[in-house]
Amino acid sequence: MNITVLNGSPKGKQSVTLQSVNYISKHHPEHIVETLHIGQNIKTLMEDETAFQETLDTIAQSDLVIWATPVYVCLVPAQYKRFIEKIFEEGHADLFKGKYAAIVTTSINFFDNCAVDYLRAICDDLEMNLAGSHAADSYDLLNKEGQTRLQLFASQLFKDIERGSTFGGRVYPLDYSWHVYTAGEATACVKAPDKKILLLQDTHYEGTNLGRMVDRCRKNFDQKVETVTLSELNIKGDCLGCIQCGFDHQCIYDGQDDFIPFSKTTLAEADIIILAGEVKDRWLSSTWKQFFDRSFFQNHIPALKGKQLGLLISGPLTQMTALKATLDAMTEWQGAHVVDTVTDEVEESTFIDARIDTMVRRLADCAQSGYIRPATFVGVAGRKIFRDDVWGRHRFVFQADHAHYEDNGLYDFPHDDAFSLKISQDMIHLTQDPEMRQTVRKMLKKEMVKPHIKVVESVE
Repeated sequence: MNITVLNGSPKGKQSVTLQSVNYISKHHPEHIVETLHIGQNIKTLMEDETAFQETLDTIAQSDLVIWATPVYVCLVPAQYKRFIEKIFEEGHADLFKGKYAAIVTTSINFFDNCAVDYLRAICDDLEMNLAGSHAADSYDLLNKEGQTRLQLFASQLFKDIERGSTFGGRVYPLDYSWHVYTAGEATACVKAPDKKILLLQDTHYEGTNLGRMVDRCRKNFDQKVETVTLSELNIKGDCLGCIQCGFDHQCIYDGQDDFIPFSKTTLAEADIIILAGEVKDRWLSSTWKQFFDRSFFQNHIPALKGKQLGLLISGPLTQMTALKATLDAMTEWQGAHVVDTVTDEVEESTFIDARIDTMVRRLADCAQSGYIRPATFVGVAGRKIFRDDVWGRHRFVFQADHAHYEDNGLYDFPHDDAFSLKISQDMIHLTQDPEMRQTVRKMLKKEMVKPHIKVVESVE
């Protein structure tokens, strides 16, 4: 069997993810494996058509394509996404049609499901026969259980392909609504005194639905809205996954481009941030992904904490689970507040106008009141994963995170709550007596709500 591995890591042969694929190859020498370092060579692939065509020719000869990638900020790296965009934009999707596919990722399991869901959807759009995915922890290959699990995955994968097994898709093709949004007259009546408002867009959208949505949004504020277009910033390159920033939050690009100064001043000082972008394949553009990836120089520090966010998106957002999930994950764990999201999916301009007006008013209100919606599982679980990883196995790598977590009380492990531990231990001892256990059983419902009732009754 001819297998083509599309390696998404910008680290090339030094990719941890690639070692999982190499491990599979060692156990199945009967297959011919060719690895293409997409992430590492993305600049060449984007600029050199001969090199890109050679990549397509290799894929064309494949029986199986393995999408192998690390997870960068809840998704694939920006370099990998740029390659995927090129496939669709230049009409090469037919090359993948009917081929078997598999997905292999490594990460600390922080929303790696979003990256897998994204690649699954891409495989469906390419009409590939996706035979399975394996989302491993970055250290799984170092223990016997992880090795065994990887071997079993590979054995089942090859067995299914040899049988000619058929697999169904998980998502429907995206259904775009091509109506034209025409904005009504804006009122410019909303004020957020002493608050800085920043609108970020990946490119200029004049003459498009999103461009008109952005204009209406800006005009509804009766104060300055600073607008930054990411494609116009001097950004030297994508995140390289080198993790050198882990020691002191100093990026390898520091002093070489505009991204770090922009992040530490314009972005950090904004109270209200509005993000505007169009759907590209199953996410936003690779320019937006570059923005999120490069922001990782601050590692696992909640740099957007307390900020009010509004999203303006053109395209079928409601049909895209991976995009919605990643936006939630990237903002909620940081303690930011996504006040509202407006899309142009509804074919009624007056309704879109009303939605934009509502978002603008709510952004101003929440900025003034300081309201931040409580974190759901998405935010709470994300923070705990980072907390545990920075405390333990990655403390050496992310020394700056560790110092920040210590200084800001983010190591809120349960064992630090001495009062709760004592109460629990006393009650465990008390309920060892069968008669007392029965008495306490009957009291649980009433006693659990009692302190809450007292708070309500204290309100005058």
